[in-house]
Amino acid sequence: MPETPLPPDEQSQPDPDYNEAAYLAAFPRIAEQIRNGALKSGLDHYTRRGAAESRLAQPRYKKALAEQALLSRLAAPPPVKPAPSLPGDATPPVHPAPPAHATPLAHAAFGYVPSGTDAMMLTRDGTCLAIGWVDDRAIALRGVAVAFPDGRPPTGGVFARCRRADAEAITGCPPGHLLGFFALVELGPDQLPPPGATLVLDCAGHMVSHTPRLNLVDAATLRDAAFEYLHAAAYAGNPAVDSFRQLELGIGHGLLRLNATLCARITAGAHVERHGNHARAFCASIVVCLFGKPEYLFLQAALFSAAPGAGDYEYVYVSNSPELTEQLQREARLAARLYGLALTMIYLPGNAGFGAANNLAVSHAASPRVLILNPDVFPRDPAWAVRHAALVDGLPAEETRLFGAPLFYDDGSLMHGGMFFEADIGLSARPDCIERVELLRVEHYGKGAPPDTAEFLRSRPVPAVTGAFMSADRAWFERLGGFSEEYVYGHYEDADLCLKSWQAGGAVWLHDFPLWHLEGKGSTRRPAHEGGSVINRWHFTRVWAEVVRDGFAGPNPARVAAFDGLRTDAPPASAARGPRR
Repeated sequence: MPETPLPPDEQSQPDPDYNEAAYLAAFPRIAEQIRNGALKSGLDHYTRRGAAESRLAQPRYKKALAEQALLSRLAAPPPVKPAPSLPGDATPPVHPAPPAHATPLAHAAFGYVPSGTDAMMLTRDGTCLAIGWVDDRAIALRGVAVAFPDGRPPTGGVFARCRRADAEAITGCPPGHLLGFFALVELGPDQLPPPGATLVLDCAGHMVSHTPRLNLVDAATLRDAAFEYLHAAAYAGNPAVDSFRQLELGIGHGLLRLNATLCARITAGAHVERHGNHARAFCASIVVCLFGKPEYLFLQAALFSAAPGAGDYEYVYVSNSPELTEQLQREARLAARLYGLALTMIYLPGNAGFGAANNLAVSHAASPRVLILNPDVFPRDPAWAVRHAALVDGLPAEETRLFGAPLFYDDGSLMHGGMFFEADIGLSARPDCIERVELLRVEHYGKGAPPDTAEFLRSRPVPAVTGAFMSADRAWFERLGGFSEEYVYGHYEDADLCLKSWQAGGAVWLHDFPLWHLEGKGSTRRPAHEGGSVINRWHFTRVWAEVVRDGFAGPNPARVAAFDGLRTDAPPASAARGPRR
């Protein structure tokens, strides 16, 4: 029964530390009671019970109070600007003018290191992203930390360098030295900095401090800002080589941890709805991850359901776009009703990425086989359901544990006839040497070939197949651990899964099961995703470079050839190569 609020003259005054917003943030059930009409306000509850329960002394209230203090100081946070690649792209950093004709070494001798912090973002979990620049030609930047005015020891982080043309123009620094930095500091959930927290740059023992305005953001915003900045960052040499080098210094691992933590939180908040008849047994589950474009759900349902035997398949859609939830709910109800589908919808409160979202969808599937599809993939054969079932039932189990299919562009040309790996050697000029870095790359067999090119369509083992379509024995998929959730947003998870299968003793096959693929049209591509692709290629190279060198490199890899005699009938390298993936 709702409590009757006390008259205003009977309410005692709260403690000076009482804050309505912090009180409701710390005790969400009270906020729910207010929405239900059971309480008038948080003060109403505090007056009746909270004071006697010493709620203001509880750690979660103190933490919420500190967050509110930060929010009040960040009412109008400055935007984060990407690193400029050319002079004049951004407002030059503001700092005291250096002494006339002074060299960087003279600056350091007098305790002056030109530097600036452009932005400092902080999440409630205590993850901090700082962006700035420092002229450390004389005394090199070797550490970045957040220091606290209350006596706590500073917390160090990881950082990367990039070119800052605006700072070069002011300091007179040549483009060969990277003045820019972006740093990631993991403070922890109980280490939110109080007012006056400083960013400390350790330049060979000389400490340079800045007190920037903190911008309190959610974890997804910070993640996107970090990857947008990584994408926009400029370098003095080869961008691919230099970005790999910077990620390897430590910030790459920090960004992967940040993404993994966020994705685990997002998938834990999933909401599942089922439409249609789920009481029957299914031969396979079609699993599709949606992002940015809701219209493909209805189109796929219409085209896949028209085939004989389509009713033996269930459909599991997982959405990485929470803003589309209401529209997808309507689309799913209509599609299930109109086409008689057993349809499961999984709605996520954020973007968990391709790997984590698909793994979650597979865990909700109700069949022994899963078909991983992109939303812009459609059947080319009107009898696709019967054809797929015949492949699975008629071939040896080792040829169907994990297989892909030829995919075709809308103009009829071949997009995908399996994938292979190339190990590029990237070179970047340094003042005293040429740096050499290995970069793995994924290519498609027969990309752009005529649709009837038999050598690319025949059933055969291949190094890898694309995640745009994969058919997998569910038990094998789960034994492999599913898609790796270490990759950001989506790219390289499919190649990673295929190499895991080969390493576990299961060949990856391609079978003649043709599909249309409107490549790149089924989702929305944003600048942060480009930064994610940079770190994914770096991570994929770190994990698999040695394995690829040991028998999986090139269009005719020795380990695959030894499995099925590809040495004699594989397409020549000149025919196999296509545009970069």
